[in-house]
Amino acid sequence: MKWVKLVVAANELEADIICSLLENESIPTERRHKGINLKVIMGLAVETEILVPEDKKEEAQQILSAFSSQEIGGVIL
Repeated sequence: MKWVKLVVAANELEADIICSLLENESIPTERRHKGINLKVIMGLAVETEILVPEDKKEEAQQILSAFSSQEIGGVIL
């Protein structure tokens, strides 16, 4: 299976949210931390690439797009 970059999360918390959202829709994810040595020092503050299988990328993009355009209590996410 070929993995491709979907998005870069700003930090580990954002990566957790994105991965959970996709995995709940049966899309497997992998993470690649930018500057793995910095992850040890900076912890949650390191950017994280979210990877998905190449054949699931379009579906994953649609899921993220739908999620980011949701409105909760009058606030658009």
